[in-house]
Amino acid sequence: MEKFILCFDDFKKKKTLEVKNEVFNLDLDSSILKKSDLKVSFKAVKYSDIINIVGTVSGVETFECSRCLVVFDKNTKVDFEFSFAKEDGEFNLFDEIKQTIILDIPMQPLCCAGCKGICQVCGCNKNQKDCSCKEQLNSEFIFEKWSKIIKLNKK
Repeated sequence: MEKFILCFDDFKKKKTLEVKNEVFNLDLDSSILKKSDLKVSFKAVKYSDIINIVGTVSGVETFECSRCLVVFDKNTKVDFEFSFAKEDGEFNLFDEIKQTIILDIPMQPLCCAGCKGICQVCGCNKNQKDCSCKEQLNSEFIFEKWSKIIKLNKK
Protein backbone atom coordinates (compact mmCIF):
# COMPACT_ATOMS: atom_id res chain seq x y z
CA MET A 1 0.00 0.00 0.00
CA GLU A 2 1.33 3.39 -1.00
CA LYS A 3 0.48 6.31 1.20
CA PHE A 4 -3.34 6.77 1.07
CA ILE A 5 -3.81 4.53 -2.00
CA LEU A 6 -5.64 1.25 -1.41
CA CYS A 7 -6.41 -1.66 -3.70
CA PHE A 8 -7.84 -5.13 -3.18
CA ASP A 9 -4.37 -6.71 -3.41
CA ASP A 10 -3.52 -5.03 -0.08
CA PHE A 11 -6.07 -7.34 1.58
CA LYS A 12 -4.83 -10.74 0.31
CA LYS A 13 -3.17 -11.75 3.60
CA LYS A 14 -5.53 -10.07 6.05
CA LYS A 15 -8.97 -8.52 5.94
CA THR A 16 -8.11 -5.45 8.01
CA LEU A 17 -5.62 -2.66 7.45
CA GLU A 18 -5.00 0.04 10.05
CA VAL A 19 -3.10 3.33 9.79
CA LYS A 20 -2.48 5.56 12.82
CA ASN A 21 -1.36 9.19 12.99
CA GLU A 22 -0.11 9.48 9.41
CA VAL A 23 0.88 13.07 8.52
CA PHE A 24 -1.51 14.61 6.00
CA ASN A 25 -0.21 17.51 3.89
CA LEU A 26 -3.29 19.37 2.70
CA ASP A 27 -1.44 21.65 0.26
CA LEU A 28 -4.33 24.07 -0.32
CA ASP A 29 -4.00 27.41 -2.06
CA SER A 30 -6.54 29.15 0.13
CA SER A 31 -6.92 32.65 1.49
CA ILE A 32 -8.98 31.26 4.37
CA LEU A 33 -6.82 28.39 5.64
CA LYS A 34 -3.29 29.68 6.24
CA LYS A 35 -1.66 26.37 7.25
CA SER A 36 -2.54 23.00 8.69
CA ASP A 37 -0.86 20.37 10.83
CA LEU A 38 -3.10 17.34 10.38
CA LYS A 39 -2.82 13.62 11.06
CA VAL A 40 -5.00 10.82 9.69
CA SER A 41 -5.94 7.56 11.34
CA PHE A 42 -8.19 4.99 9.67
CA LYS A 43 -9.18 1.36 9.62
CA ALA A 44 -10.01 -0.39 6.34
CA VAL A 45 -11.97 -3.65 6.41
CA LYS A 46 -12.66 -5.93 3.46
CA TYR A 47 -16.16 -7.43 3.17
CA SER A 48 -16.21 -9.78 0.13
CA ASP A 49 -16.25 -7.30 -2.83
CA ILE A 50 -16.34 -4.08 -0.79
CA ILE A 51 -13.75 -2.28 1.33
CA ASN A 52 -15.09 0.01 4.05
CA ILE A 53 -12.80 2.71 5.49
CA VAL A 54 -13.60 4.54 8.73
CA GLY A 55 -11.28 7.16 10.14
CA THR A 56 -10.51 10.53 11.64
CA VAL A 57 -8.51 13.58 10.63
CA SER A 58 -7.30 15.62 13.59
CA GLY A 59 -4.86 18.41 14.25
CA VAL A 60 -4.47 22.17 14.16
CA GLU A 61 -5.57 24.52 11.39
CA THR A 62 -4.50 28.18 11.18
CA PHE A 63 -7.05 30.72 9.98
CA GLU A 64 -7.38 34.48 9.57
CA CYS A 65 -10.44 35.91 11.32
CA SER A 66 -12.89 37.32 8.78
CA ARG A 67 -13.85 40.21 11.09
CA CYS A 68 -10.64 41.39 12.79
CA LEU A 69 -7.97 39.77 10.54
CA VAL A 70 -6.12 38.18 13.50
CA VAL A 71 -4.41 34.89 12.68
CA PHE A 72 -5.51 32.12 15.07
CA ASP A 73 -5.20 28.35 15.52
CA LYS A 74 -8.16 26.01 15.80
CA ASN A 75 -8.13 22.37 16.86
CA THR A 76 -10.06 20.23 14.43
CA LYS A 77 -11.36 16.68 14.33
CA VAL A 78 -13.27 15.37 11.31
CA ASP A 79 -14.63 11.84 11.00
CA PHE A 80 -15.01 10.16 7.63
CA GLU A 81 -16.28 6.92 6.12
CA PHE A 82 -15.76 5.68 2.57
CA SER A 83 -16.50 2.47 0.72
CA PHE A 84 -15.29 1.21 -2.61
CA ALA A 85 -15.96 -1.86 -4.69
CA LYS A 86 -13.62 -4.31 -6.38
CA GLU A 87 -14.51 -2.82 -9.78
CA ASP A 88 -13.02 0.53 -8.69
CA GLY A 89 -9.50 -0.96 -8.80
CA GLU A 90 -7.26 1.44 -6.88
CA PHE A 91 -8.85 3.84 -4.45
CA ASN A 92 -7.07 7.13 -3.67
CA LEU A 93 -7.98 8.09 -0.11
CA PHE A 94 -6.00 11.34 -0.33
CA ASP A 95 -8.58 13.04 -2.58
CA GLU A 96 -11.51 11.81 -0.49
CA ILE A 97 -9.91 12.94 2.79
CA LYS A 98 -8.96 16.30 1.26
CA GLN A 99 -12.57 16.91 0.18
CA THR A 100 -13.80 16.02 3.67
CA ILE A 101 -11.41 18.55 5.23
CA ILE A 102 -12.34 21.26 2.72
CA LEU A 103 -16.03 20.80 3.52
CA ASP A 104 -15.20 21.31 7.21
CA ILE A 105 -13.41 24.64 6.64
CA PRO A 106 -15.64 27.55 7.71
CA MET A 107 -16.52 30.08 5.01
CA GLN A 108 -15.95 32.96 7.42
CA PRO A 109 -13.71 31.82 10.27
CA LEU A 110 -13.96 33.79 13.50
CA CYS A 111 -11.29 34.03 16.21
CA CYS A 112 -14.12 33.90 18.80
CA ALA A 113 -17.89 33.88 18.64
CA GLY A 114 -18.14 37.44 19.98
CA CYS A 115 -15.50 38.99 17.71
CA LYS A 116 -16.15 42.73 17.43
CA GLY A 117 -14.12 43.21 14.26
CA ILE A 118 -12.32 46.33 13.07
CA CYS A 119 -13.52 49.92 13.47
CA GLN A 120 -14.61 51.14 10.05
CA VAL A 121 -13.43 54.68 10.85
CA CYS A 122 -9.94 54.31 12.41
CA GLY A 123 -9.18 50.63 11.65
CA CYS A 124 -8.30 49.49 15.19
CA ASN A 125 -9.12 45.98 16.39
CA LYS A 126 -12.13 46.48 18.68
CA ASN A 127 -11.34 43.23 20.53
CA GLN A 128 -8.06 44.73 21.79
CA LYS A 129 -9.20 48.26 22.62
CA ASP A 130 -12.29 50.44 22.47
CA CYS A 131 -11.79 53.33 20.10
CA SER A 132 -13.33 56.74 20.60
CA CYS A 133 -14.72 56.85 17.06
CA LYS A 134 -18.42 56.96 16.56
CA GLU A 135 -19.15 54.74 13.62
CA GLN A 136 -21.51 56.60 11.40
CA LEU A 137 -23.87 54.69 9.22
CA ASN A 138 -25.75 57.59 7.73
CA SER A 139 -25.95 58.57 4.08
CA GLU A 140 -23.44 61.42 4.53
CA PHE A 141 -20.78 59.06 5.85
CA ILE A 142 -21.46 56.49 3.13
CA PHE A 143 -21.27 59.19 0.45
CA GLU A 144 -17.91 60.39 1.84
CA LYS A 145 -16.49 56.85 1.77
CA TRP A 146 -17.77 56.07 -1.74
CA SER A 147 -17.46 59.48 -3.38
CA LYS A 148 -14.30 58.61 -5.34
CA ILE A 149 -15.91 55.48 -6.78
CA ILE A 150 -19.03 57.42 -7.67
CA LYS A 151 -16.88 60.00 -9.49
CA LEU A 152 -15.16 57.20 -11.46
CA ASN A 153 -18.52 55.77 -12.56
CA LYS A 154 -19.68 59.16 -13.84
CA LYS A 155 -16.70 59.48 -16.23
